[in-house]
Amino acid sequence: MAKKDGKDGTSVEKAGAESLTTRDRILQVALEVFAERGLHGATMSEIAKRAGLTGGALYRYFDNKEGVFQAVVESRSMAFTALDMVRDLIPELEPGTAIKFLIQGMFTYFYLEADFMRVVVGESVKDPAMAGAFFEKMLAPSRDFVRECVVLWQEKGLLRESVDPLLATMAFMGMTGYLMVEQALFANPELASYEPARLAEEFSELYLTGILK
Repeated sequence: MAKKDGKDGTSVEKAGAESLTTRDRILQVALEVFAERGLHGATMSEIAKRAGLTGGALYRYFDNKEGVFQAVVESRSMAFTALDMVRDLIPELEPGTAIKFLIQGMFTYFYLEADFMRVVVGESVKDPAMAGAFFEKMLAPSRDFVRECVVLWQEKGLLRESVDPLLATMAFMGMTGYLMVEQALFANPELASYEPARLAEEFSELYLTGILK
């Protein structure tokens, strides 16, 4: 975890805007290092060097590289705002529009944060606990939100009665999640020509065909 106080007794929170900028720079270059070398191959000295800091200065912010990694995961996960944007609108949207909006938000995030997704997916396989913040702040809320939507639409009579909300949710997460793996881990060249908006259009149509009346 990030340290609240430096080893010289200086409070990071009191360091002002300059310290906040420095911390952001640390997280940015740390993501680059993690993407290139993985958590195991990354070192605090390399992160400090790329951030333009001495090793001692870096330790004023973080105790170790695991703490830096956790901070990277937390900061990037909180940047995923598609759920917050659409949550209040869902009661007023029909399923096609809502699903398309959500998928496009997720795909845009995947494309913009390809390095982050590559790092967090790779490390979560090796040590699920290290990517806990990603699951807690992004995956779990996304899953729960989709299930809430499916239940709501089913109550309104918009979906087939036989649709199981849990399975419909897992189908949605699996569909979007697999594209994330293809794009983030393997950079599938066949996907290079597909913009997030087009993917959202086609994926939402395929998904809704299976659950709508």
